[in-house]
Amino acid sequence: MNLGRRFLTISAVLVAASLVATACGDASDDNVVASIADQTLTQSELDGILEFGDATVPQLIADEVSTWLQRLAMSMEAERLGLEPTDEDRDSADLTAGALIARQPNLDRDTLIEEILISIVLGRWADEEATTRDPLDPPDLLCSSHILFETEAEALVGLDRYINGEDFAELAMELSVGPSGPSGGSLDCQLTGTFVPEFEDLAYKGQAGEVVGPVETQFGWHLIEIQSIGPATAELHPSADPQVIEQAAALVSTALVESVILDFQEDARARYADSVTVAASIGTIDLSTYEITAAE
Repeated sequence: MNLGRRFLTISAVLVAASLVATACGDASDDNVVASIADQTLTQSELDGILEFGDATVPQLIADEVSTWLQRLAMSMEAERLGLEPTDEDRDSADLTAGALIARQPNLDRDTLIEEILISIVLGRWADEEATTRDPLDPPDLLCSSHILFETEAEALVGLDRYINGEDFAELAMELSVGPSGPSGGSLDCQLTGTFVPEFEDLAYKGQAGEVVGPVETQFGWHLIEIQSIGPATAELHPSADPQVIEQAAALVSTALVESVILDFQEDARARYADSVTVAASIGTIDLSTYEITAAE
């Protein structure tokens, strides 16, 4: 699996997966608007959740119910896997929550502590689980130089001079209108996604040792000299700064952990989907995602 240009965001997944639901209780004297397994959300409990939000927008209400269901699914899945916080985890969560509440006094301390705990517990589990997974391919790295021209005609003249034997770096120092010109056009080694799409789309069609172009971007017309290209490894890119290779490795490690978290979330939704109900007054739920489309 190649990471390409996308890396996931772990914090959003962790916060959504609260170990304890925001609200659940006895529905004997209230209408049940949603349920999962043996837990129910009543209208009065939903009103409590919406107390500080906009309770007049149907889709926002549906979104809160969706969040409630997902939190319960995460909680039950965590319990099934035996994921429990330690005393040290609780102390750390308490201190972190206190610091956050000092800056934002309107935060609910109990809910905040729950969210911090799942971040710690689920994150630790995911770190361990990731060691059992096949490693991901590192993102691509492009080590290159370029010459920037104002017009295509000028770029074609520069290309002819290169083809006829002139040195690329010397041409860059003479002809380039870009800031890298004085350094021979060097762009060093950059991870995929650094350059504008037109530049990268052409460069990644080339091979090490080639000059490709001209290609137009918002900056002008480019000739691109490719020194090395492909997955960000020290073997493939001997001229790359070791810190760039380390950065790529860190991105891979983070992405692998995040993929474990997303698998956890997906498994939890699937495991408890058959027990999910949502009142027609709230909307229609997609059981693969737990997203709810508000009733009209």
